[in-house]
Amino acid sequence: MGETLLLHREAMFVTLLLLFLATGQGEEPPAGHLQPLGAHQPPVGQVESLDYVPTPEDFYHNYIQPGKPVIFRGAAKHHPAFQKWSDLYIMEKYGDVEVEVDFRKKENRDRPGETMMMEKFLLNYNASDFYMVTTVPEPMMEEVYLPSCLSCGGFTSRLQDYVMWFSSGGTKSHLHMDNIDNVMCMVSGSKEWFMLDRQAGAKVRLDRSEGAYSTVDVDRVDMYKYPEFRTLPWWSADIGPGDCLYVPYAWLHQVRSHGRNIAVNNWWTPLSEFDYLDCQGKDTKAPIPLSTLSFNPGAQTRFIVKVLLEEHGGQLPKATVQRWILWEHNGQQLISDQDFSQMDSNGDGQLSTEEMDQLELGTIHELFDGIHPGEINTIGAWQSRRIAIQKLLDSLDTPLESEAKEFLYNWQRTDEETVEFLAAHKGSLPEVVVEFMKSELKVRAPISGHEDL
Repeated sequence: MGETLLLHREAMFVTLLLLFLATGQGEEPPAGHLQPLGAHQPPVGQVESLDYVPTPEDFYHNYIQPGKPVIFRGAAKHHPAFQKWSDLYIMEKYGDVEVEVDFRKKENRDRPGETMMMEKFLLNYNASDFYMVTTVPEPMMEEVYLPSCLSCGGFTSRLQDYVMWFSSGGTKSHLHMDNIDNVMCMVSGSKEWFMLDRQAGAKVRLDRSEGAYSTVDVDRVDMYKYPEFRTLPWWSADIGPGDCLYVPYAWLHQVRSHGRNIAVNNWWTPLSEFDYLDCQGKDTKAPIPLSTLSFNPGAQTRFIVKVLLEEHGGQLPKATVQRWILWEHNGQQLISDQDFSQMDSNGDGQLSTEEMDQLELGTIHELFDGIHPGEINTIGAWQSRRIAIQKLLDSLDTPLESEAKEFLYNWQRTDEETVEFLAAHKGSLPEVVVEFMKSELKVRAPISGHEDL
């Protein structure tokens, strides 16, 4: 107990000393320093809110083309899910379906989620940090409808995923950007959004570029480490039960949830032009259960690769394509020599945007081994740390307890937190785990009271 108290005092002293030095001999720190994201200044405004859902054509021209978010109040209240999805109902009807669950409400992308039964999640989520982030289980899709603004115009041919977010509230995402368009609908609870338009977002360092997100602590923004946040203009959006929010491609956002929280988002590849023929003869207000639709992963894969190519003049050589386009989960190369030959139609050793456009979407999906577009990483071998941790865990004779595994994956832990954790678990952790954690310490000198670590 005395050692822990000493550690806390030392950590506080170091923090105060650094603050004193960084602020120029104790001058007043910037507004919002070490406060939650958005505390530096009020939002420039609230995201526009409508009490109706526009037609697909109006939605495309008024919101998608200009890249403008919008809230549709009450748009999901007619979904069967909104009326039925109590814990008891879900348990009785869907308790035996498998779902993906994270174990930390404050997002940690270095720790992969795990599969469990819905029943186990429901029995534990209210008393834990369990956070379900999973593709809507197929049996449940019939009780969720596609937002009517996506019912025609080309949207349904570019659908990529329907993700279900389920927790007891209190979740906090990273500040991040999605390379896809999105409408999220609330079934239960509320969400509070901090949003940056593309112009403001361009000023933010996404220091974890492999996932297009920032490592800034959303609860305690360090305005000296992240000075671009001091005057950053931001937009606010609050959505409650039955509301839907359109989040445009490339808008940075950070999300907090409150209360028993269930949301479903609809992801689709950004649309370059509206398909008017697709709307002829269709009743755009008729409910469309998600179960009647299908995903087209080739469209998103093409989009991801074309964005990469366009950022580098419209084409890249074979070696670069193979080095930069990897499978996110294990860092394996996705494009073999044979794959590249099929993509490089003119045989010049370069992959161009025009060649990507010439490929059939089904062929693209096959060339990328049929993996989900969300698992395609175009940054390179960024995930070496996560791979190293997975290999370490696989080498253990006895599985590591959940708390220790969560701490091991957490790249945001400080040296002080690591030393304190090792002291508290001395003798109970495998030596290889201890050595791995010690190897990541930035401070090499032992901290007072823990010279034996």
